[in-house]
Amino acid sequence: MTTSDHHRISPEGRMLGAQLVRLVEPVIKALEAQGEPDERCKSCAFRAGTVPNGCMQTMADAVKATLEQTPFLCHVDRLADGSHKACSGWLAAIWATGDKPPTQCPWEFSPPDDPETPLEA
Repeated sequence: MTTSDHHRISPEGRMLGAQLVRLVEPVIKALEAQGEPDERCKSCAFRAGTVPNGCMQTMADAVKATLEQTPFLCHVDRLADGSHKACSGWLAAIWATGDKPPTQCPWEFSPPDDPETPLEA
């Protein structure tokens, strides 16, 4: 599946996304070596080549959530009560940052998408 033509992907988003993937892939590989499956969804922001991984807005939110240790929720997987579960890629990023204390970022999280506006518009 090619995602290069999606309107939200930018060169800056791809560069930042590559850095997040570089952070989490060793954690994912270590977990797999211990018999744990890679539980990131197919369109995870922390997975190389996905639309979210190339979207600057999503990458800024993912970096902020990681540095501030604020939960970053999966847009696909939900818990039994219908709420979103924590993103597996974000959990790997938190593990990769070790015991470092949270760091405040100087930007705000992006607002949610307007539910009336189709994503592909």
